[in-house]
Amino acid sequence: MITGNRITSVEAKRDLDDMITNMRFNINFDDVKTEGDNVDVAYTFTAVYEGGNSGSPKTVGQLKITGSIAARESKQTISEVTKLWKDKKTLPIQFAEDVINLLNFECGSRGTLVAYSIGFVAPLPISRAKLQEQAVKGSGAA
Repeated sequence: MITGNRITSVEAKRDLDDMITNMRFNINFDDVKTEGDNVDVAYTFTAVYEGGNSGSPKTVGQLKITGSIAARESKQTISEVTKLWKDKKTLPIQFAEDVINLLNFECGSRGTLVAYSIGFVAPLPISRAKLQEQAVKGSGAA
C-alpha cells in the first residue's frame, strides 16, 4: 500500500512559442530501496510538450518532477521488489502499475499550476495505466 509521495524538485522549461499539438509522458524509476516492510521508489516524471505536425514534431518544452514514493508491503512483495530491482532494474507488474497510476495523478495535478505558469496545458495522462508481462523471445510463449 502506497503511504506517501515526496516531491523533491520541479522544473518547467518552454523552448518555443509554438502551439502544443501533443504530449508524451515518461516515468522513470531511478532507484528502489527496501527496509523491513517499507519500499522507497525514487522517480522522475517527465511530460514533453510537442508542436509542429505529426510527421516532424518539435519539442516545445517539458515539465520534470522528481521525488520518491513510500509504500508498506507484504514480505512476499518486498522480496519480489528486491529481487526484480537487483536483477533487472524493474518492478513487479502490479506494484509498478499502482505506482505509475499514483504518479500520473499526483504529478499531473501538482504539475498543473507549474505548467500553466509557462503557458502549457495540464500534464494529465488521459487513461489509467495497465501493464502486462512481455513475452521473452525463444521462451515458447505465444
